[in-house]
Amino acid sequence: MSRLLSKKQQEFWVSNVSNRDVSLRDLALTIKSRNHVNLLDSRHYSYTLEQLEKSALDGSLHKKSNMLKVRKVAPPEPIKKVLQKSTEFIQKTTSSYSLVKIEDPHYEELDVSEIDFVNQLTEEE
Repeated sequence: MSRLLSKKQQEFWVSNVSNRDVSLRDLALTIKSRNHVNLLDSRHYSYTLEQLEKSALDGSLHKKSNMLKVRKVAPPEPIKKVLQKSTEFIQKTTSSYSLVKIEDPHYEELDVSEIDFVNQLTEEE
């Protein structure tokens, strides 16, 4: 295991920044859209550093440089948004009452009983 830790793995990352799958003919490889690939990973690929550098200089990696980006280090992990559950009580800050005051003015002229009002209308002058 110490042998694996002492030997540093070389990395040759290719990032597909387009919304389409990109085919690299000289490497016989297709990179899916919005994907990052380490082409020097011996578990998945069998390319040499010379092959990849030649493709980056004048091969299909160079021709499709508008869709593919070559990186020396691994791309950062995306930040995952996690909703956290809070146990604290959140107090409502807005008032449930209206700020508009309703005024009900009192007019003495309107304090007439219904009977007096009817009598006043039916009286003849």
